[in-house]
Amino acid sequence: AVKGENQSFIAMPSRQVQMNTMVKTIEDAKNGSPSVVFISSAPFLGKSRVIQEATNVALSQGFTPLNSFRTSLDSYTSFFPFQEITSTALQACAMRLLNEEFSDDLSAMSELIDAKVLNKSDRVVIGSILPTVVDAQLISLLKGQNPASLAKSIVNSLFKILKPLQPLVLTLEGDGDLDPSSWNLLSGLMKQAPVDCPQLTIYVAFRDNPIIPLAASNLRTDGKHVTLTPFDENETEVFVKGYLGIDDQTIRIGKQLLDVVYDRSNGCPTFMEYIVRWALDKNMFEYADGGRTLGLKMIDDTDVTTAIPRELSNIVLAAFNNLSPVLWDALKIASCVGYSFNIAVYGELTGLDFLPRIKELSKNHDAFERCSGNRYKWKHQAVFEAVKSLLMTNQRKELHNMIVKAFEERTSYFSNAGNLRDEVHRILARHCGMAELWEGAYTQYMQAGKYAEDT
Repeated sequence: AVKGENQSFIAMPSRQVQMNTMVKTIEDAKNGSPSVVFISSAPFLGKSRVIQEATNVALSQGFTPLNSFRTSLDSYTSFFPFQEITSTALQACAMRLLNEEFSDDLSAMSELIDAKVLNKSDRVVIGSILPTVVDAQLISLLKGQNPASLAKSIVNSLFKILKPLQPLVLTLEGDGDLDPSSWNLLSGLMKQAPVDCPQLTIYVAFRDNPIIPLAASNLRTDGKHVTLTPFDENETEVFVKGYLGIDDQTIRIGKQLLDVVYDRSNGCPTFMEYIVRWALDKNMFEYADGGRTLGLKMIDDTDVTTAIPRELSNIVLAAFNNLSPVLWDALKIASCVGYSFNIAVYGELTGLDFLPRIKELSKNHDAFERCSGNRYKWKHQAVFEAVKSLLMTNQRKELHNMIVKAFEERTSYFSNAGNLRDEVHRILARHCGMAELWEGAYTQYMQAGKYAEDT
């Protein structure tokens, strides 16, 4: 029986110290000592899995989880990593205090104001993170405010909705950097948390060790750092046995099989899963009972290891070999759109028929998943990277050009959709740039800037 994604978490020696650090922050937070942990590693080394395991420990102790996901493109949007967290917290706070479910941020905000949990000033400052809860006229009151003062005001307002949800674990996942405003906000949260929200743990994931700005210098001394490294060969064997559900300690993984998995995966657990699953589907394993060893079958007296592709994209994308051309096109377009995307924006591109295809790929092929609200993301980053690697430069340029044309067909709709205009300008500017439509990119970036000034 293959345990696969349902296998229990195994804390490898190269992960044990890191897991202990993260679990201890949960215990500290429960005892009233807040902390922030920065988790960094190269892609596919298991940041998400380690964070999930620590979060599971927190859930078992009654913590409320609040999560967000960002990409490198989101580092240009102020407070982006806190949008999803604030939205979830706002509705969860309203439900807990008012014993009523809310399906949108605006109604939750209004009810919390009526209940005097929040006030109108809180609406304005929280609106700098969630534009949906405030109109442009009110948000203009913040124009010109000192960033440090604004961050402090936001912290005060956020704690009003976070405090009732304690104990809390906040997770800011993704591969992009934090924007300067988010660094200021994170710094302010940790400064005030000991007094206003002591049962708080925050996990922030990065691909590289984060460069903490001087304005958030308290995080340099107070933040804990966790770095993940590739598995070694011994850990590879433990991982493969765990993935295959082999609990018998007397059974070994054959050296040939172990070497090929380690060689192809470069010690990345995500790739190990794909390789083992691929070989299993091809019926390439055999068990030698006499030697208590699981190895690879011989195929026509040739070296079986050559049958396992060195190009990992062939293995990662094997599950999509039978997709229709229409759905393959949707995958390719989605790879140009990005790792995560707002379906409220791209779903309006009726010329691409994007939304129904994404829903089909999510439901029937496990390619995408909904993060929250209108945001979708690729379910497996390795699949996203593999699809991207298939596109030649000219193909990618043509796809971005197609996306630009689809936006242009919906110009009147987006012009009247005030809550989407800022995001649409920035997104369209990026696609124009990738399509080498430089004049269009310049125009869209200028409009995005003007819209930001006006609001």
